[in-house]
Amino acid sequence: MVAGAVLVWRYSDEIRGIDVQAMVDWVASFGPIPFFAAMAILPLLWAPITPFLLLAGAVYELPVAIIGCSLALSTNMALSWLLAGKLFRPAFERLAHRFGYKVPEMTRQSMITVAVLIRITPGPPFPLQNYLLGLSGMPFGWYMGISVPLSLTMALSIIIFGDAILKGNVAVVLLAIVLFVVLSLAVRQLRTRLKNKALNGEAA
Repeated sequence: MVAGAVLVWRYSDEIRGIDVQAMVDWVASFGPIPFFAAMAILPLLWAPITPFLLLAGAVYELPVAIIGCSLALSTNMALSWLLAGKLFRPAFERLAHRFGYKVPEMTRQSMITVAVLIRITPGPPFPLQNYLLGLSGMPFGWYMGISVPLSLTMALSIIIFGDAILKGNVAVVLLAIVLFVVLSLAVRQLRTRLKNKALNGEAA
């Protein structure tokens, strides 16, 4: 955050010169289908998901942004499971080890706990979360049933924030920030409980 603040201060004149509306109009000119198709495909190649969420909220009406992001994220997670868990498993195992992550070993009892912890723990990028769960051998139905609601809940505040920033709606910006803080606190509490549960299970 400090480094980001220094960069913003150092290049403040250049930042003020950026025509944000022109950039948004340029993205909008492609139409929603190419945009959400790119959102579904590019994270497979390690593209970050947050810029897509912000742009979706800024470019499209909120219902379109939420529905489009839901479909794109769900498609991306399904494709990630197929690639890492079935089609190219050895290559993705090497990739995970290269980034210092161990492929999680799941039992039927620990499957939900481990999957939720991977989804809500800060640090692992969204594509890596998908690949780790795909490599774990988690059944597709459980994988999607846990991943989709958690990912969409966390994405919602970012979409709303992007929508509010472009429209200059201070009230909605504050709502998005409050939603993000509430979700962060809830996630932190849930993560602590799940870690304690996992530790107690190992001790038993």
